[in-house]
Amino acid sequence: MSDEYNVAAQVKIYVDDPASLPSVKAGIEKVTKVQKFWEEDLGFGIKVLKANLLLKDSEGGMDKIEQNIREVKGVSEFEVESVTRLV
Repeated sequence: MSDEYNVAAQVKIYVDDPASLPSVKAGIEKVTKVQKFWEEDLGFGIKVLKANLLLKDSEGGMDKIEQNIREVKGVSEFEVESVTRLV
C-alpha cells in the first residue's frame, strides 16, 4: 500500500511571468507526481496555474511538497486549495 499514491491535492500556483509556465510545469513535475495541470485567467493578462498532485500518505504532509514547489524558478506564490484521500 505504501507504494501507491493515496492522497490528491489541488493547488494553485502563481507564476512571475506567463511565458515561464512551461518551465514552471516541468520544474513541478520534477519534484512531485502531477495528475493534471490547467490554467485559469485572473484578468489583465494574469494567469494562475492549477494542478492536481498525487501524493503518498506515507511520505508525510504537504509541507515538503510546498517547499519544493516554492523553490521552482518562476513560482511566486503557492496555495493548497484542497487535500483528499483517494479510496
